[in-house]
Amino acid sequence: MKPPAPRSKKSRPAFCSLPLLLLIGAIQFLVIYSPAIDRYMVMVTKGKPGFPSLLLDGRRGFKLVEEETVPEPRVRCDFADPRSDVCELEGAIRVRGSTSEVFVLAPARADGLAANVTGLAPGTTSWTVQPYTRKGEARVMRGISTLTVRVVPAGAAPPCTVRHDVPAVVYSNGGYCGNYYHDFNDNIIPLFVTARHLGGEVQLLVAQKQAWWFGKYREIVDGLTNYEAVDLGADAEGEVRCFRAATLGLRSHKDLSIDPRRAPRNLSMVDFKRFLMWRYALPREHAIRTDEEEAGPGPGRARTRPRLLVVARRSRRRFVNLPEIVALAEEVGFDVTASDLMSGTASKSKSGAGDEGHSRMADASKLVNSFDAMVAVHGSGLTNLVFLPMNAVVVQVVPLGRMEGLAMDEYGVPPRDMNMRYLQYNITAEESTLSEVYPRAHPVLMDPMPIHEQSWTLVKDVYLGKQDVRLDVRRFRPVLLKAIQLLR
Repeated sequence: MKPPAPRSKKSRPAFCSLPLLLLIGAIQFLVIYSPAIDRYMVMVTKGKPGFPSLLLDGRRGFKLVEEETVPEPRVRCDFADPRSDVCELEGAIRVRGSTSEVFVLAPARADGLAANVTGLAPGTTSWTVQPYTRKGEARVMRGISTLTVRVVPAGAAPPCTVRHDVPAVVYSNGGYCGNYYHDFNDNIIPLFVTARHLGGEVQLLVAQKQAWWFGKYREIVDGLTNYEAVDLGADAEGEVRCFRAATLGLRSHKDLSIDPRRAPRNLSMVDFKRFLMWRYALPREHAIRTDEEEAGPGPGRARTRPRLLVVARRSRRRFVNLPEIVALAEEVGFDVTASDLMSGTASKSKSGAGDEGHSRMADASKLVNSFDAMVAVHGSGLTNLVFLPMNAVVVQVVPLGRMEGLAMDEYGVPPRDMNMRYLQYNITAEESTLSEVYPRAHPVLMDPMPIHEQSWTLVKDVYLGKQDVRLDVRRFRPVLLKAIQLLR
């Protein structure tokens, strides 16, 4: 076989000719047509108005170009609600935390800025919002951060430094933060109403953020957002966060509850209870049904007793005859545990299996969920009713001082909204330790209304701050019997 003939220089391919020509052509194209490319890229990114685009400039390398047009924004504010002010913004929204300012970009027109605005006087381009749910309480609202909202043309707004692809919810973590009742009433439930329907795709921007609070309620917060909450007060001076939508403030309907008619997707307190069951992995959705337990097979089968939690407060409004109350509850058929829920020390009755109180929210929630009924004096301990299973019974003991209406609003309505049963026991003057301090005919005991008319501070000091409870167990017995019946 003959070896292959050597190839001549003429027949060898020019390896560098074609790539070199393409490179030279590309450089010429960029130099000549760079401005046209910039305009085209701005045009094709028009779907994200109001945000900067990173474009290649043949002469200056990379540059940040603001889009030429912004959409007409939609602004819907509700300042008529007695509990909180809320503004919903859509369009090109920019938030500068260092100055507590929110900029709404609007296109210019002959007669001013184009904006679809409801809830504000015509022509309004600047207003303020305090994003906290105790709007009617001047004392606490004085300490809440104020957001200033400005409707401005694109050129008057600071440039974006951070872009977010999800909507924002802006609110304050100040006020009564740290009080267990207010944590749920002022923050958690309103946050659930405002953000739950977004399925986690929401960025929380928090004024006066308390890091410990977000640690304590991490399970709840992580169930509402997929993103780390931003501390607006910690944003750098030039930080500007850009969004396509934002809600300023939280929606709050009523004490420790939700009005489904006003909530997105008709969310209710039953939905909130199931949300808590999911986040804390609570095993019991429904309380015991005593008739079903009694109807179990076998004549010698031991009946399961319903479990009762007696909330034993550590400070004022304590049960001073707690052993008598526990004995009475056991006598009528309950398996009883007395606990303050957060101290880590639970008192177990002789016949009760009992559980220790816990300091951590996850453990406290599981403890409460294991009971079928709860008895507590009016106070933040009753907030734990949110962890009880549905069909459970809540018994609120109302202290002396014409507190019946307040007690019903704060802890009487919520159980019913969560498919639970509610009983209210109003104590007499003889059952209050105030009867040991004041003469029997004293107005504090006989006629609390003048004290109410003077100030809430005085009411709080006397009736909430200086009073313990000694239940008349004979008078209280029918209430516990009713609670047993409601579990059937």
